[in-house]
Amino acid sequence: MQAMKKHKELLNDLNNFIEIKRILADNVKTLDKISDDIDEQEIEIKRLEQLNTPTFQIKQMQDNYDIKATSYNLLLELHQQNLITLWKLSRYILKQFKHFSEDEIKEYNLNDIQASIQEQSDNIKPKFIDLLKYDLKHLGSQQHE
Repeated sequence: MQAMKKHKELLNDLNNFIEIKRILADNVKTLDKISDDIDEQEIEIKRLEQLNTPTFQIKQMQDNYDIKATSYNLLLELHQQNLITLWKLSRYILKQFKHFSEDEIKEYNLNDIQASIQEQSDNIKPKFIDLLKYDLKHLGSQQHE
């Protein structure tokens, strides 16, 4: 029964890992689109300024630009936090492999999965300062709950 529980937990965590990676990929696409929109809007504002367009029209575009830039920055911050969450999950998954014997790892073909998770974990490992900021932010929010 214990063996079934550890397999089920690993499978659930691997599914969560894959789903979080999919969401992060979607977020990157959204960030790219917003970034392109911001760049286009900046070019348009400069063009309108050169054409002596009325100030109120430029102001409206600048306000819209500011909203998009703020949204971009907030989404980028959230994306960075999600990367840290994914990294923490990868570390947790790697610890789960320690509960499997070498025979089980071979029998269930877990070597490739373990190596893949390890590689991905290494690729997304946050800088220590970012991890510290994340932990402090989440520690502070947990105390307020």
